[in-house]
Amino acid sequence: MSMSTNGRSRGFVALSAAFLMSGTALAGDVYDDLGCTEFDRYAELTPNDTLTLLTSAHNPEHELGYAIVYAVDESNQAISRNTLIGQQMAIDGIERFEYSVNAVDFRSPLGDGELTDVDGDDIRDLDGAEYDTLPDEILVPRFIGQSNGAMPTVDQVGLFHGQLILIDLNSGADFETTVDFLSYNDNEEVFSGEYTFNCWEKPYLLEISGVYADHFLREFTDQNVNESVSGREAGWFKFEGHVANSSATTISNPGIYGVYVEKVGGYAAADLPFELGSRDGHVLPRSIFGDNSEGSSTEGEGDAVVRRRPGSLLLFPEFNNLEGSLTLYTVTNTSRTEDVKVHFIYYGKYGYSMN
Repeated sequence: MSMSTNGRSRGFVALSAAFLMSGTALAGDVYDDLGCTEFDRYAELTPNDTLTLLTSAHNPEHELGYAIVYAVDESNQAISRNTLIGQQMAIDGIERFEYSVNAVDFRSPLGDGELTDVDGDDIRDLDGAEYDTLPDEILVPRFIGQSNGAMPTVDQVGLFHGQLILIDLNSGADFETTVDFLSYNDNEEVFSGEYTFNCWEKPYLLEISGVYADHFLREFTDQNVNESVSGREAGWFKFEGHVANSSATTISNPGIYGVYVEKVGGYAAADLPFELGSRDGHVLPRSIFGDNSEGSSTEGEGDAVVRRRPGSLLLFPEFNNLEGSLTLYTVTNTSRTEDVKVHFIYYGKYGYSMN
């Protein structure tokens, strides 16, 4: 990733700490880190069939994480069947908001019904041979300047406190993945930063960097005084996987995905990001060495994949089974003539602590 700074933006690292929110949303003794352990189920969809389920009932073992759904044959082997579409809806009864976002679709280039595990490793490879690749860069077209101070409450209706869902789709639960960010204010100034996570995380923007704070954008950048959103500053950002490290190896340019959830008081909205370029990914290796085809992973090559088409594999970026929250998944078989069996795999990152 290329980076550029000017005199003002070089100072953002030292200033960031002053504007960070107090505490991490998923830290402390409240949750256990489950390391993206798996829980799975199967379902049969007839032609034009749709299934909507409550994730807390479908997956009783995990509280927070993500899921994939992919087509399989009667012996449960992954196959090409580009007929699946899906959506998730998240409802938080405590913070009183809800949002929905489409599942991320990955088509298979293979013929209908063909086995997709081309390399025989029983890992879903997002490499263009088994399923569509991941983007090289992920672009979020807007963020509103974030509110400073403590974590928001339902009574603080004017607070801006967006969160970014980050998913490692390359290296596996034994890796720490570092993501590079370039963030822009409304006067084309650019600020570079990074964030390291394991497997799945949903940090507040101010946990990633203080450059997203409204106070920082107004007071410490060369912002355009004639541009604001009802007096608040705004900008946009892009990000990409930089490096993933385990106890045994280092992987450059790991494939990731991310979805920004914009929150204003008790309201929330989300959409899939824009994408540039192409990068290989893998779901989800269980080895300190990563996937057996890591050496073939490339950065920035090829055109971006066309999304929002029926696919053979769907990525649901989040489920939240915490008390007071509901997540609904919908999976639909758009084929008018063919049944499809699907395999749900939930990757649980957090569960309630037993301490």
